[in-house]
Amino acid sequence: MTGELIAVRRRQLTALSGRAVRSALRERDLTFGFIAPMMFFVCFYLPLRYSMAVVGYDYAQYFLPIIVVQGMFFTAMSAADRAARDAASGVQVRLNSMPIQAWVVLSARMWADLIRALVAIAGAVVIGSVFGFRFHDAVAALVFVAVSLLFGAALVVGADALGTATATPKIGAQVLVLPQLLLIMASTGFVPAQWFPGWIQPFVRNQPVSAQADALRELAVGRYTSALGLAVIWSVASAGCFAAVSVAAQRKKR
Repeated sequence: MTGELIAVRRRQLTALSGRAVRSALRERDLTFGFIAPMMFFVCFYLPLRYSMAVVGYDYAQYFLPIIVVQGMFFTAMSAADRAARDAASGVQVRLNSMPIQAWVVLSARMWADLIRALVAIAGAVVIGSVFGFRFHDAVAALVFVAVSLLFGAALVVGADALGTATATPKIGAQVLVLPQLLLIMASTGFVPAQWFPGWIQPFVRNQPVSAQADALRELAVGRYTSALGLAVIWSVASAGCFAAVSVAAQRKKR
């Protein structure tokens, strides 16, 4: 019976994942996910690179990680909108009437979201490479991608819970705009922490986006530092909390 149940869950996950991926392709969400990091990289890199070059920074190498992190936030916004549309259109109600576990529905949507996250990473690396960004170690490059996806997964499960709870398309994405803007701008993604006023430097150094940007920056040049451990801890802790909230939100809808 256990083997049959596992097979059923696998078929359910495959079917729902395929639906989510097809929807992302049909709505050009993956196309936007690839292009958006390129646009943001160019818009910020061009005006900032000379000021950073004066103090000896290779800005393409320094700046690329925050573009990857921002791509994960955009993926989360897309996830919130998709979950809200499922809830508002009645798809969630229909799924709840079937013998499908809440975690299967969440996992299926996450497959599409993680594909979008991977596409965003690819777009960021492509444009970064044009301006001089390079990976210095192949294994560290794979860890770079894995750490980015782990952070993206944590954001996605939280955004999915928000979208499911609000059941209002666009609201979830709008709610996420302010926190992601605050965390990205007040981080080490654009400039080092010491360039900020002294009163905000402790927050800049220790918040999750800075942890991610610092870890990715070190991985890009093949170094494994304490920033990597901090980034993973932030992602795993956030993913665990958000996953519990997301599954609870879906069960409440039943």
